[in-house]
Amino acid sequence: MKKYKVATLIVVAALGSMVLTNAFAANSAGGKCTKAGQTVTVGGQKLTCSLIWVASKGSAAAPEPTKSSSMQSKSFRLESVTFNNDFGSAGATARVTNTSKGTKTATMTLTIFASDGKTVAFTMSGVVNAAGAGQTVTATFMSISGELPSGTFKYQFQVDAEF
Repeated sequence: MKKYKVATLIVVAALGSMVLTNAFAANSAGGKCTKAGQTVTVGGQKLTCSLIWVASKGSAAAPEPTKSSSMQSKSFRLESVTFNNDFGSAGATARVTNTSKGTKTATMTLTIFASDGKTVAFTMSGVVNAAGAGQTVTATFMSISGELPSGTFKYQFQVDAEF
Protein backbone atom coordinates (compact mmCIF):
# COMPACT_ATOMS: atom_id res chain seq x y z
CA MET A 1 0.00 0.00 0.00
CA LYS A 2 2.93 2.33 0.71
CA LYS A 3 4.15 1.97 -2.90
CA TYR A 4 0.64 2.90 -4.11
CA LYS A 5 0.65 6.13 -2.07
CA VAL A 6 4.11 7.05 -3.39
CA ALA A 7 3.03 6.28 -6.95
CA THR A 8 -0.14 8.31 -6.50
CA LEU A 9 1.84 11.28 -5.21
CA ILE A 10 4.22 11.08 -8.17
CA VAL A 11 1.31 10.87 -10.60
CA VAL A 12 -0.58 13.73 -8.98
CA ALA A 13 2.53 15.94 -8.87
CA ALA A 14 2.37 16.15 -12.67
CA LEU A 15 -1.17 17.54 -12.67
CA GLY A 16 -1.86 21.23 -13.19
CA SER A 17 -4.72 23.22 -11.73
CA MET A 18 -8.22 22.12 -12.82
CA VAL A 19 -11.75 23.31 -12.05
CA LEU A 20 -14.54 20.69 -12.10
CA THR A 21 -12.94 18.65 -14.82
CA ASN A 22 -11.02 15.44 -15.08
CA ALA A 23 -7.55 14.56 -16.28
CA PHE A 24 -5.43 11.51 -16.75
CA ALA A 25 -2.10 11.94 -15.00
CA ALA A 26 1.10 10.92 -16.72
CA ASN A 27 2.63 7.88 -15.08
CA SER A 28 6.22 8.41 -16.17
CA ALA A 29 8.42 11.47 -16.42
CA GLY A 30 7.31 13.19 -19.60
CA GLY A 31 5.07 10.25 -20.48
CA LYS A 32 1.46 10.31 -21.55
CA CYS A 33 -1.37 8.57 -19.82
CA THR A 34 -4.16 7.61 -22.18
CA LYS A 35 -6.19 5.21 -20.06
CA ALA A 36 -6.97 4.96 -16.34
CA GLY A 37 -5.47 1.76 -14.96
CA GLN A 38 -2.56 1.81 -17.41
CA THR A 39 0.63 0.73 -15.61
CA VAL A 40 4.30 1.31 -16.26
CA THR A 41 7.43 0.38 -14.32
CA VAL A 42 9.86 3.24 -13.73
CA GLY A 43 13.07 2.63 -11.76
CA GLY A 44 11.71 -0.67 -10.46
CA GLN A 45 8.54 0.99 -9.16
CA LYS A 46 5.15 0.17 -10.68
CA LEU A 47 3.09 3.31 -11.40
CA THR A 48 -0.59 3.25 -12.33
CA CYS A 49 -2.42 5.93 -14.30
CA SER A 50 -5.18 7.37 -12.12
CA LEU A 51 -8.17 9.49 -12.98
CA ILE A 52 -8.30 12.47 -10.63
CA TRP A 53 -11.33 14.76 -10.26
CA VAL A 54 -11.51 18.24 -8.81
CA ALA A 55 -14.26 19.47 -6.51
CA SER A 56 -15.18 22.52 -4.47
CA LYS A 57 -15.87 22.38 -0.76
CA GLY A 58 -19.53 21.48 -0.31
CA SER A 59 -21.42 19.66 -3.03
CA ALA A 60 -19.67 18.35 -6.09
CA ALA A 61 -20.89 15.98 -8.75
CA ALA A 62 -18.66 13.99 -11.05
CA PRO A 63 -19.22 15.02 -14.66
CA GLU A 64 -21.47 12.76 -16.72
CA PRO A 65 -19.45 9.58 -17.28
CA THR A 66 -18.40 8.64 -20.78
CA LYS A 67 -16.61 5.54 -22.00
CA SER A 68 -13.29 7.40 -22.00
CA SER A 69 -13.59 9.60 -18.91
CA SER A 70 -15.68 7.87 -16.24
CA MET A 71 -14.15 7.45 -12.81
CA GLN A 72 -14.13 3.68 -12.47
CA SER A 73 -12.22 1.29 -10.27
CA LYS A 74 -12.58 -2.46 -10.64
CA SER A 75 -16.34 -3.19 -11.01
CA PHE A 76 -17.66 0.15 -9.73
CA ARG A 77 -18.15 3.52 -11.45
CA LEU A 78 -18.50 6.72 -9.43
CA GLU A 79 -21.59 8.55 -10.69
CA SER A 80 -21.69 11.49 -8.28
CA VAL A 81 -20.39 12.55 -4.87
CA THR A 82 -21.38 15.18 -2.31
CA PHE A 83 -18.82 16.18 0.31
CA ASN A 84 -19.61 17.47 3.80
CA ASN A 85 -18.11 18.34 7.19
CA ASP A 86 -21.38 17.67 9.04
CA PHE A 87 -20.03 15.68 11.98
CA GLY A 88 -16.75 17.45 12.73
CA SER A 89 -14.75 15.51 10.17
CA ALA A 90 -15.04 15.07 6.42
CA GLY A 91 -17.58 12.76 4.91
CA ALA A 92 -19.18 12.10 1.55
CA THR A 93 -22.25 10.54 0.03
CA ALA A 94 -21.66 8.92 -3.35
CA ARG A 95 -23.71 7.16 -5.99
CA VAL A 96 -21.82 4.20 -7.48
CA THR A 97 -22.82 1.72 -10.17
CA ASN A 98 -21.85 -1.96 -10.24
CA THR A 99 -20.72 -2.43 -13.85
CA SER A 100 -20.10 -6.19 -13.55
CA LYS A 101 -22.41 -9.01 -14.58
CA GLY A 102 -22.87 -10.22 -11.00
CA THR A 103 -23.70 -9.00 -7.51
CA LYS A 104 -20.72 -7.34 -5.78
CA THR A 105 -19.82 -6.19 -2.28
CA ALA A 106 -16.89 -3.77 -2.05
CA THR A 107 -14.80 -1.60 0.23
CA MET A 108 -13.88 1.75 -1.30
CA THR A 109 -11.66 4.74 -0.62
CA LEU A 110 -11.96 8.41 -1.55
CA THR A 111 -8.54 10.05 -1.30
CA ILE A 112 -8.67 13.79 -0.65
CA PHE A 113 -5.65 15.85 -1.67
CA ALA A 114 -4.59 19.02 0.16
CA SER A 115 -5.07 22.41 -1.47
CA ASP A 116 -1.68 22.05 -3.20
CA GLY A 117 -3.16 19.14 -5.20
CA LYS A 118 -0.12 16.96 -4.49
CA THR A 119 -0.21 15.99 -0.84
CA VAL A 120 -2.69 13.40 0.44
CA ALA A 121 -4.70 15.18 3.14
CA PHE A 122 -6.66 12.12 4.31
CA THR A 123 -8.78 9.23 3.09
CA MET A 124 -12.42 8.33 3.57
CA SER A 125 -13.69 4.75 3.63
CA GLY A 126 -17.01 3.41 2.39
CA VAL A 127 -18.72 0.08 1.80
CA VAL A 128 -21.24 -1.17 -0.75
CA ASN A 129 -23.07 -4.35 0.21
CA ALA A 130 -24.55 -6.72 -2.39
CA ALA A 131 -25.05 -4.30 -5.29
CA GLY A 132 -26.72 -6.14 -8.16
CA ALA A 133 -25.39 -6.18 -11.71
CA GLY A 134 -25.94 -2.73 -13.25
CA GLN A 135 -27.42 -1.39 -10.00
CA THR A 136 -26.63 2.14 -8.79
CA VAL A 137 -26.49 2.44 -5.00
CA THR A 138 -25.59 5.04 -2.38
CA ALA A 139 -22.35 4.68 -0.42
CA THR A 140 -21.50 6.74 2.65
CA PHE A 141 -17.82 7.59 3.12
CA MET A 142 -16.34 8.68 6.45
CA SER A 143 -12.98 9.82 7.74
CA ILE A 144 -11.86 9.59 11.33
CA SER A 145 -10.02 12.88 11.06
CA GLY A 146 -9.59 15.68 8.62
CA GLU A 147 -11.64 18.50 7.23
CA LEU A 148 -12.10 19.21 3.55
CA PRO A 149 -9.54 21.65 2.15
CA SER A 150 -10.88 25.14 1.56
CA GLY A 151 -11.67 26.12 -2.01
CA THR A 152 -11.24 23.51 -4.72
CA PHE A 153 -9.49 20.22 -4.09
CA LYS A 154 -8.65 17.04 -5.98
CA TYR A 155 -10.01 13.63 -5.07
CA GLN A 156 -9.60 10.08 -6.28
CA PHE A 157 -11.96 7.08 -6.14
CA GLN A 158 -10.64 3.57 -5.58
CA VAL A 159 -12.19 0.15 -4.95
CA ASP A 160 -9.92 -1.59 -2.46
CA ALA A 161 -11.53 -5.02 -2.43
CA GLU A 162 -14.59 -6.59 -3.99
CA PHE A 163 -16.20 -9.99 -3.80
